[in-house]
Amino acid sequence: MREATAARPAGGIRRFTQEAWQELSKVTWPTRETVVRFTVLVLIISAIVAGYIFAFDNVFTQTITKGILGAPEATPPPQ
Repeated sequence: MREATAARPAGGIRRFTQEAWQELSKVTWPTRETVVRFTVLVLIISAIVAGYIFAFDNVFTQTITKGILGAPEATPPPQ
């Protein structure tokens, strides 16, 4: 067996995998119900934030184009 160095510790990938698996077995994993509940919560909050950004972006755009620049609304080109 090769000598362990700072770049390559003794045991290599196999030891790393075993230690990682041991650490993962110590983790307290959430229940399926908790995961579903938090996923739904994240989706709802994301939709609220998206709506908030959409609304304020539209208000800001209208304020800049009509209020400050005085630009007319876009009209379709003549055919």
